[in-house]
Amino acid sequence: MFRYKSNKQAFIIAALVILLCFVSLTGATLALFTNDPNDGTIGVITTAGDLKVDIIDALTEESLIGHVLQFQTTVDTSEFLFEPGARVYTQGFKVKNIGDIPVNFRIYVSEDSELDMEEFYRAFEVWISTEPTDLVGAEKLTDFKGRLEVGQSSEETYYLFIKMNETVGNEFQGKTYMGIGVTVYAAQGNVSVEE
Repeated sequence: MFRYKSNKQAFIIAALVILLCFVSLTGATLALFTNDPNDGTIGVITTAGDLKVDIIDALTEESLIGHVLQFQTTVDTSEFLFEPGARVYTQGFKVKNIGDIPVNFRIYVSEDSELDMEEFYRAFEVWISTEPTDLVGAEKLTDFKGRLEVGQSSEETYYLFIKMNETVGNEFQGKTYMGIGVTVYAAQGNVSVEE
C-alpha cells in the first residue's frame, strides 16, 4: 500500500511540473508576440504600401505608358541601313516612383505574343545608356538595376540602344520585328524602420 501512494504522489508532482512548464512557455510566447504590453493585443503589426512606377518623357515629364518610343539614328534615316554593328536608340525617358514606398526596379524588353524573343536576341543586343548618341558607359539591359525613393524620378535620362550583333548572318535579312515593348518591373525596396 505504501508503494502505491508514492507512485501516485510522483505522478501528481510530474503532472504539476509539466503544467508549470506549459504555462511558462505559453506566457513567454504571448510576451514575444505582444505589440504593446499595456493593451494586451497579440499579433504583429504590418503595413502595406502602393507599388507604382511610371515611364515618363525626359523633356515633358508626361507618361509614356501606352506610347510608342521613337527610335533615332546618328545618321540621316534615308541613308540608314540596318547591318551588323548598326544601332538605333530611343528617345530619352526617365522612371518615376509614383507609389508610396521605395522601389528597386529593372527594365526589360517585353515581347509581343507573335515575336520570337530568342530569335530577336540572336540578332540584337539591347543596351541602356545615359548618353543620347553613344554607348560610352552603357551597360547591357539585363545587368541594369535602379532604385527610387517615394515620389522620386531617376536623376539620369535613359536611352535604350538596339544594336545588331556583328556576327549575324544573312538569315535575318528582310525580317521585321514589331511589337517590342519596354516594361519596368519594380519590387519593394528595403526600408529601415525608425523607432
